[in-house]
Amino acid sequence: MTDSEFLTKFEKRTITREEWTHEAHVRMAWLYVTRTDNYRTARSKVRTGIKKLNAAFIAQESRPCGATRPDDASTEPAVESKPIGFHETITTAFVRVISMRAEAGEKFASFRKRNPDLFDRNLSALLAHYSPAQLFSEEAKVKFVEPDLEPLPKPWLARV
Repeated sequence: MTDSEFLTKFEKRTITREEWTHEAHVRMAWLYVTRTDNYRTARSKVRTGIKKLNAAFIAQESRPCGATRPDDASTEPAVESKPIGFHETITTAFVRVISMRAEAGEKFASFRKRNPDLFDRNLSALLAHYSPAQLFSEEAKVKFVEPDLEPLPKPWLARV
């Protein structure tokens, strides 16, 4: 699947739970970082997209057997104030790290090869900055918490 097809599938919330892997999270964030002019916009798209997808997954689980996902925009799931399955610090920290490691014109396969720690489901890229107690705290789930071990790279504010 091309990057554009993948991002469209994510944005339309037609990606399945099976497809929504850790690598898919990183790929989606990398796509927004590399296709967006500033960090804040990329971070906002990542955060909003994950919350909407999680809400769609929850809505699918609560439908009666055999029900299909309507295409009607009026049935779009609401984004919860404290969404299930969303972790603010992990999301924001990943976008910051990805934004500093992405190289202009680079393909995703090359980015993946250069950054194996970002694809480690044990979150080794973040645990270099955070203790497990800090990263997995209740506070870190609902709001961004600065690292307690090593500062995160400062996000870029504009692409040149």
